[in-house]
Amino acid sequence: MVTPTMSNAADEQHMDRDLSMILPAVWLQIGLLIAPGGLSWADDAETVAAVSAVKKIGGSVRYKGQQMEVDFHLRGRNLTDNGLEHLARLKNITGLNLKDTKITSRGLVHLRGLDKLRWLHLEQTEVGDAGMQHLAGLPKLEYLNLYATSITDKSLVQLARCKPLRRLYVWQTGVTDAGIARLKKKRPQLKIVRGLDLSKLASRFPTEAEKPKPKVSLKWMVVSSRAEAPARSENGVNCQILFENKSASPVKLYWIGYGNGELKLYATLAPGATREQNSYTGNVWLITDKNDQPLGYFVVAQEDSHALIPRRN
Repeated sequence: MVTPTMSNAADEQHMDRDLSMILPAVWLQIGLLIAPGGLSWADDAETVAAVSAVKKIGGSVRYKGQQMEVDFHLRGRNLTDNGLEHLARLKNITGLNLKDTKITSRGLVHLRGLDKLRWLHLEQTEVGDAGMQHLAGLPKLEYLNLYATSITDKSLVQLARCKPLRRLYVWQTGVTDAGIARLKKKRPQLKIVRGLDLSKLASRFPTEAEKPKPKVSLKWMVVSSRAEAPARSENGVNCQILFENKSASPVKLYWIGYGNGELKLYATLAPGATREQNSYTGNVWLITDKNDQPLGYFVVAQEDSHALIPRRN
């Protein structure tokens, strides 16, 4: 064993001090390069700071390759317009859920630069006509939910300029039949969902039975344990699922939650029973028997869907 001389010991102390300064930065770079989903923005300190700020105010960030989805509707409902400033620095956002937060039209100016944004939830917020000018120019916006906001036909005029838009929700808003008709004339491929008008339903007597709209059939994935199903749900656009129990026994419908994937029981279906269920693209529904033994699961598609639980062999 060689004992260091005083000179060597001083050199080693100097090297240790240098390494203590360098290694944290190196590990930061490595950590960013292998971020969840393979995201690589190692030299973008602004993005790192913005993600941290979003999480501090209750937002969750999920990575999908080079892209990310941001969600405030679970733990970030106290979000205000000021908090949206952090989103302006996240250029790779493809999905954003601001449902039931405290934002207003004024805050939407911070979303103008999100040129990768594809779906946006603004339902049950204080957003109104003044905010639509900030959304109409988004180059990839396909889905916009404005349920229970204060928009009117003025918003529809603005949104007519949003060429990629394919689905628009305007339940419980100030839009009119005439405004929707004008928008449909300009954008015939746009699906506008206005919800059920009960005041008109009572006076409506169809001469023949209306054919229900065909639903996309979800793939039934057989499992025998919870571990075989996805660990958690993803969050996307709003849609409806028709669950149908074709088995000879009762089954339970469990939603697999976001984050830690906690199971939440929504219903028990008797043999032959059906259930219409609101959900989101990327949500996972685990089906079990009455004793909670997993049987299979469905992953929600983007369109309204039919989830058929088959007869067991």
